[in-house]
Amino acid sequence: MDRNNWPEMISKSNMKHLWTIILACMLLCSCTNGRTGEATEGDTLSLRHARHVCAVKCADIVSIDIRNPWDTTALLRSIQVKVPVKCAAIYTATHAALLEELGVSEHIGGIFDTKYLRNSHLREDIAKGNIRDLGTSNAVNIEQVMDLQPDLLMPSPYESQGGYGRLEQMGIPIMECADYMEVSPLARAEWIRVYGMLFGVEQRADCLFNEIEQRYNGLKNLASTCKERPRLLTERPLSGTWHVPNGESTTGILYRDAGADYLFADIPGSGASALSIEMVLNRAMHADLWLIKSFGPLTKEQIIDDTPACKHIPARLLVCNTEEVPFFEETPFHPEYLLENLISVLHPELGVKAKHEYFR
Repeated sequence: MDRNNWPEMISKSNMKHLWTIILACMLLCSCTNGRTGEATEGDTLSLRHARHVCAVKCADIVSIDIRNPWDTTALLRSIQVKVPVKCAAIYTATHAALLEELGVSEHIGGIFDTKYLRNSHLREDIAKGNIRDLGTSNAVNIEQVMDLQPDLLMPSPYESQGGYGRLEQMGIPIMECADYMEVSPLARAEWIRVYGMLFGVEQRADCLFNEIEQRYNGLKNLASTCKERPRLLTERPLSGTWHVPNGESTTGILYRDAGADYLFADIPGSGASALSIEMVLNRAMHADLWLIKSFGPLTKEQIIDDTPACKHIPARLLVCNTEEVPFFEETPFHPEYLLENLISVLHPELGVKAKHEYFR
């Protein structure tokens, strides 16, 4: 191929894609996990597990690159944030609870979707007006956000989102919390250290993550000694579709680490897949244990009433009532809590007594 003809062969769209790849390579090179190195423009946070985020601190500015988990050749977002953040708008109960645990809840200016918030301290602050109710993630109270003027917006992105509407025009840095699409439970939990850097509590965040990592690995090693792996089914059909975690998702990996033979471990990729009820039932007939998360009480009889074909599933059912149990506030950044609970029900012979019971 004649190199002189290359400029004619590269269209504008290809050039755009090329620059995207270059940016992604810069992210990978500057954020090599487990490698300390010297940063020419600041101190790079050395991450041991996380793959989708890079944070570099220079004086009172933190530069963050977030890799697109649905297209790992591209960047999802690149932002610069003045630290420590004094006022943040939080989209999920998960991240609000983490900031409360890190001791920086006074810097939570507002929270979206507050009806899902179980944390009593944060609910009390909302009732007192110390934290604003910003509406829902699908129906943002723009006036409240404009009046709050936060230093940082912290939404959880999803594939093919298409931006954040009027919020994009306010000039507020948007930290897209794509931690839930990480490559492992510990990779997601390690974002604790990124959030700690943003809010000026790096040492506290590092200590917390080190404790989580040590406990998780200890439990994982214990579960690896089990002689049998119970066949595990999860979730339930809704509106004719059965969403199951993929085998390489943080949840799928956690099931494996707990010593389960997860029935959909062969589905590649992170995130979840929408399957037909028939496809799930073909495997469900061999399940030993069935785990379901439900907002409110749920019985097997209720499931059968909704989907009669489920009556043939032989598995023992355990339900996590997220209306009463802080599952979504605790387990994303404390995977060791959930791992302990799963080992206790999957392998009672190992003698693990769970301090945090989610599935009962």
